[in-house]
Amino acid sequence: MALDTLEKLLRQADRLTPDEQLILATRLIERARQAGRPMRASDLFKSGLVGVWSKRQDIDDSIMFARKLRRQAQRRGRAS
Repeated sequence: MALDTLEKLLRQADRLTPDEQLILATRLIERARQAGRPMRASDLFKSGLVGVWSKRQDIDDSIMFARKLRRQAQRRGRAS
């Protein structure tokens, strides 16, 4: 994927609501899992996802926010 296309996608993702961003991130991670090999840290770093939420004002405690995301993802996983 071209870098300019990735930048456009990230700008569009910035316009999503926090819940929509969570769904997008979850879907991207799931798609990477389905690609046939586990996602490595270097893959995640190169994906453009690292730092995508850096300007969000609604995340005060990143550890608590991450726990909330994990709980939501686990609930969705059981619903399938």
